[in-house]
Amino acid sequence: MLPTALREDLQLEGETAVTVVRDGADIRLVRNPSELRTCSAEKSETERIENAFRDAGDATFRGR
Repeated sequence: MLPTALREDLQLEGETAVTVVRDGADIRLVRNPSELRTCSAEKSETERIENAFRDAGDATFRGR
C-alpha cells in the first residue's frame, strides 16, 4: 500500500494497481491498466449518429 499523500501526488485514484520496478538505483511505479469494458446502447449506428448530431447542434446553437 502507498501512503495517501503519495497516491494524491501521483494522482492514483481508488483501486489503481501499480507494479514496483527496480532498475539499478531507480525505483519506478508502473500503472497496471484495468480491463476495459465495452458499453453499448441498444440503438442502431444511424440512431446514434442522428442523436449525436442533434445534441451537438443544441449545444452549439442553444435551440435557435
